Amino acid sequence: MNNLISSAIQEIGKNVLNKDICFNSLITELNSIIGVGEDSFNIFSLDGIIKGFISFGLFNLIFSYSLRYILIKVFILLLPFSFLTLINNSTSWFFKTFFRSFISLLLLQSFVSIILLIVFSINYNSGNLLSKLLYIGGVYALIKANSYIRELLGGISTDFSSYFSNLTNSISRNS
Repeated sequence: MNNLISSAIQEIGKNVLNKDICFNSLITELNSIIGVGEDSFNIFSLDGIIKGFISFGLFNLIFSYSLRYILIKVFILLLPFSFLTLINNSTSWFFKTFFRSFISLLLLQSFVSIILLIVFSINYNSGNLLSKLLYIGGVYALIKANSYIRELLGGISTDFSSYFSNLTNSISRNS
């Protein structure tokens, strides 16, 4: 059912905006808007900094959505065992938490499709600084989509940057 909702959102984008609503189209459009020529590339220019932020954000998205995909597979494998916790009243809280986390992971796909639909519906100009900043905002909204769903429904965080910051904090405490 979740896949049908996401497919319907993508089909709306394809029919109304004449664009494919997917990450491949997002990356292609980002490269056309924030293209930095090889001969004039300067990491310290505004375009170089914006390109760096967007590149880091897209890598963050790749790791976050890979982790989400793996977690969904693990949750599907553990689903029969979670039903066993309903037998005893003292362990029924585990099923409720498990179910809430599983639903939040599944609903994230539809929420990301809606964010992508909004990002693609905005008209961007390649030379306009505001357009580049709006794209950074769109990538940031995609990165934070998991946090929004988690605050709304509860569940597990698949935000890769939060795991990385927790790891660095743990290492610095032990030193």
